[in-house]
Amino acid sequence: MSLPPLVLDDLTWETLTDAARRRIPAASDGRWTLHAPVDPGITLLELLAYLLEQRLYWLDQIPADLVLGILDLLGVDGPRPARPAGTVLRFAAEADPGNEKAVEAVARGVAIEAGSVLSRDPLREAFFTTGRKVTVLPLAPDPEQLITGGRDHTADLRAGRGIPVFGADGEPAEVRLVLRRTGTDQRPEAGTELTLLLDLDVPAGSPPSWHPGAVTDVPVPAGLTWHWYEPGGDREWPVAEVSDGTAGLRRSGVVALRLPAEWCGAGTSPERYGLRIHTTAATWSQPPVLRRATPNVAPAEHARRISGLDLTDRITAWRRLPGQRIELPGARGTLLAPPLPMRPPGDGTSGGPDPERHAPRVTITRGGVEQEWSAVASFAFSGPGDRVFTVDRQAGTLVFGDGLTGAIPVPDPAGGAVDYSIGGGTTGNGGLTDRWLLAEPSVPDAASARVPMESGVLVTAANVVPAEGGRDPETVAEARSRAAVDLGEVRRAVTAADFAALARGTPGVAVARCHVAIGVHPGYPCSEVPGAVSVRVLPLVRRDDRVLGDPSVPAAVRPDPGLLAAVRARLDRARLLGTEVFVDGPRYRTVRLRVDLRGRPADPSTVRAALRLALRRYLDPIAGGDDGTGWPFGAPLRPTALVRVAQAAAGDAAEVVAVAVGLDGAEPADDCTDTELRDGDLPALDHTALRVLLVDDGRTGGGW
Repeated sequence: MSLPPLVLDDLTWETLTDAARRRIPAASDGRWTLHAPVDPGITLLELLAYLLEQRLYWLDQIPADLVLGILDLLGVDGPRPARPAGTVLRFAAEADPGNEKAVEAVARGVAIEAGSVLSRDPLREAFFTTGRKVTVLPLAPDPEQLITGGRDHTADLRAGRGIPVFGADGEPAEVRLVLRRTGTDQRPEAGTELTLLLDLDVPAGSPPSWHPGAVTDVPVPAGLTWHWYEPGGDREWPVAEVSDGTAGLRRSGVVALRLPAEWCGAGTSPERYGLRIHTTAATWSQPPVLRRATPNVAPAEHARRISGLDLTDRITAWRRLPGQRIELPGARGTLLAPPLPMRPPGDGTSGGPDPERHAPRVTITRGGVEQEWSAVASFAFSGPGDRVFTVDRQAGTLVFGDGLTGAIPVPDPAGGAVDYSIGGGTTGNGGLTDRWLLAEPSVPDAASARVPMESGVLVTAANVVPAEGGRDPETVAEARSRAAVDLGEVRRAVTAADFAALARGTPGVAVARCHVAIGVHPGYPCSEVPGAVSVRVLPLVRRDDRVLGDPSVPAAVRPDPGLLAAVRARLDRARLLGTEVFVDGPRYRTVRLRVDLRGRPADPSTVRAALRLALRRYLDPIAGGDDGTGWPFGAPLRPTALVRVAQAAAGDAAEVVAVAVGLDGAEPADDCTDTELRDGDLPALDHTALRVLLVDDGRTGGGW
């Protein structure tokens, strides 16, 4: 039961004066007879009622610093700062006439301007910053060839149709990509990396690697090996260094692969780059579907870092007064800051540089010594000697203390310097822009300037995926409302519901359902073991009619090893001391069905396909059951329910007489009783047979 919020400001001036007037006769023993406003005593009562009403109003006004302090005490994050949107930029090098050089490197942290976007404030809306170094190689924007499963799927890839590049059967498999060089014979430098976007069709629980909400360390679903090879030749080189942003093709991401030494340096580079991706066991929960493969890419975010801004002209005229501010160029409404602590770091004398990449970093020279100042969320927990400041995003300023809560900066004539970031918010979310240009990164006060590279090569870019994930900063009131929800979230696994909630919410992987069995130990299946908990996990995979209608797709959905490892690690951190947690996939029972029909449909093949699809969908662990959320763990197979589903699929074409069920490979039995499953078991439909009964005498007429 939750307590209602305490409201202290519930008395008005009229209520207070009326209550005081009613008490006058008894309190004065009848001697105070004039209760009109002309009486001086009534005037005093009204004045006191006015003052008391103001005090009651103040009682309900909680300062923002107190809210932040309470959130910190409860272990709840304070107001969440603005978050930059993320996207992926594809780069292209356009050489000047007569200049054959078209291989150019774009460093990490370079600002890119949306050249075709008309913006009054380009620092705020049109700038993204690269997240890694990318070498712009002369390659076609799409692969020349894609071979998987022994078949050429290049036409499907160019048409935008998703291609399952690996299976989910645990067998060895490989996919081959061929990239074609264009325009120049110049070789890249030794150690050059080729960056490749692999855009996959995956569940929403696995955001792409460039999304700001992506999880960094996600276990891979299957082990991959990467090799370069010469198309049409027999030479092959293992990739020396691989940075796999896809986490083993679990999600969309950018992959960086170092080119072999034979393809770099002096000489002529091969016309085509061949890439072979191989796995010894395709253990994905569902075959990864490739939608696009694009070279020369880099992740980018809606943020720009301004480094080394000289503060001499801004702070040397300061006096020793409280509330000093530093106005940062181009930062009004766009100043970025990570989640800030309430208290000064360390011993309170110097915070040092913040490890977060977007944190403002201030250095002020005092007595010939450079002093580091740190950002905090509030001055409430800072003392007179703490070198701290707060961040005002809307004003684009850094605010210092008053000498009681937070030190007052007193700089030398040499002044100081500041590093800060601008950007973030929902303004960075958007669609696709086909022409971005490099911007001048070293002039924070000036508008963006489009400049070519020093080599005479103009580097342009296009974002190949929409920018998403940008978020506006959270207010203190919004953080206070969110705290009520955060405090109700499950963080410790005690009950079966706690285990289920934590397993479903495992970050970085997509979990659809799970079954929790308390007291079940896999080593002692026939006994109840105190302190043992078995969790069976179902992954979130696509199970629409196209997938369910494919006979090559197995009915049993099994989690990949990486998903099990992620869930196991999370539950291990949340379990109580002495609890043993066992995480595994579901336990399936193979099911064979026989459907008895009466009638002569005009199109038997259509009725047959509809019946098999409907029954498979009904028994599916992800999309089955009466409510379409998956067959319940341990639910019995009821022939009456199967008849209802089959009849709805057959419609008026045939009459469904009965549905017989066979379990674990047994032939379906003519029995109308329910087929029981053990707790935690799921059915896996293995075979569906159709038997037609003759209309005239009810004799068996065979299958169709």
